[in-house]
Amino acid sequence: MNKALRIYPLVALLGATHFSPWPQSVIALALLLLALAFFFRKHLRWEIPIGLAYFFALPLLFQPVLNWLTPLVALPILPLISSSLRENAQTRSVAPATKERELTLTTKSVLAAAGSVVVVSLLLGHWTLAIAGGTALLFVAAMLARVGRGLPVPPLEAQQEELRLIAGNTGKPTIRLISRARFPLHVTISSSHSWIRLARESFVNLTGEAELELTVTPSLSGPVEPGLEVSCTDPWGLIQIRQTVKPMKLYVIPRARYAEWLARKYLEETASEARLLAATFSPVAAGTAPRGGVEYCDSRLYQPGDRLKDMDWKHTAKLRKFVVKEYSEEARQMAIIAVNLAASDAEEADRLVYHLISAALTLATGLIPTAIAAYDQEQVLAATALLDPRELVKKALTLGQKVVLVTPLQRYLQPPDIRQIRISQRQLKETEGEPARRLRKILDLESRAIAEGAREHPARKALNRIKTRSPAPAMITVISGWSHDSEALSLTLEDLERQGYGATIVKLKEQR
Repeated sequence: MNKALRIYPLVALLGATHFSPWPQSVIALALLLLALAFFFRKHLRWEIPIGLAYFFALPLLFQPVLNWLTPLVALPILPLISSSLRENAQTRSVAPATKERELTLTTKSVLAAAGSVVVVSLLLGHWTLAIAGGTALLFVAAMLARVGRGLPVPPLEAQQEELRLIAGNTGKPTIRLISRARFPLHVTISSSHSWIRLARESFVNLTGEAELELTVTPSLSGPVEPGLEVSCTDPWGLIQIRQTVKPMKLYVIPRARYAEWLARKYLEETASEARLLAATFSPVAAGTAPRGGVEYCDSRLYQPGDRLKDMDWKHTAKLRKFVVKEYSEEARQMAIIAVNLAASDAEEADRLVYHLISAALTLATGLIPTAIAAYDQEQVLAATALLDPRELVKKALTLGQKVVLVTPLQRYLQPPDIRQIRISQRQLKETEGEPARRLRKILDLESRAIAEGAREHPARKALNRIKTRSPAPAMITVISGWSHDSEALSLTLEDLERQGYGATIVKLKEQR
């Protein structure tokens, strides 16, 4: 259909070349050659301007021949312009709208061109061209009226879904978009929230319903009903509408609350085993690490004090007597949780409590003897002996209630790297020269300043108290926002690693 429409200007220009007098015939021939070039090689961005050029040129070329009937020659060009508008709207992405409902740039350009032709032709007294321009304006106005009736505000509806997620976790809901328009829509969708990603951002010729998949990773302080910005245009790209759809009702569960629920569930499930667990960990209370094993070697009848973890339920069912598995003896490593209970904001506090309780639950379910060192920016809050699993979880729950929010000091540089300073000092000792000596002096001053500041810091005090109750080897899990305690932790952990302790650090917020 579109190709048939594009043939008419060629036929009309060919007729104008033959029947029009000179110099109109020369102009018609030039336009014919140009039309042939565009006929065999389409340029979508030029289709609308070329169609308007045909519409206004043909009445001028045929005026000497047809006189007042010349505007009729241009009328078959109007369907070509309509078709060009459709193709242009399909291939171009919808730009974000600035108003709730407005004319597109294409519409404004066509109206400006037709209006300019009318004004200039009236000033020159050229009634044929004025009639052609007025016809073009009426054609666009009729199309706008049709679009206005078939394009309601808002043109889209989103079926709202309920989504429950733990803060920081990812969900992939699929939402349904329902079109209320009487004709297909070209739609562009975007999100102002960085934690919402769209599987696709545009729909061409959307009719009825469409599905859109979202990837949602909400933070603790995210909105309850996040909105998506939608821009819609009609099939001709004449009118653009902006709207905000709210496709889901989001319930963000704090990480800390979820971890607390898991901890209380663990305590309920192990309530009946409390005495046995206490008996199993009685050596810990005396300050010695229990011994266990990792390699199965034999089975024997149950004796008081044996761990439930070692029960051989298969043989117990067969023999109708409690049987436990024996393992080759191997020293069980102890663990230490060091936690900084000062957070910079609610988001960091939520992550802090979550990691604290999760670490305690992991160690408790693994029956690993664990001590807790807790502190804030002012004092040591806890320095426990090795705890049995239930006491460890209870202590983590209690400490989770003591998190305080502290406005962080503005830091423009990364905290000093103690190890790198030590390496630089050793390298400079082997280097001669005045510049090396001065730089070594500066690093010595920095090293002493860090050591002096760390000596009385609560982080160092808490870990030193734990060290006397949990001798090496032991694995230290540090949970911290790496704020006020960064220098003290770096220095203390370096000392502890030389004494046989291992360390893993859970940073709640990276330094910038």
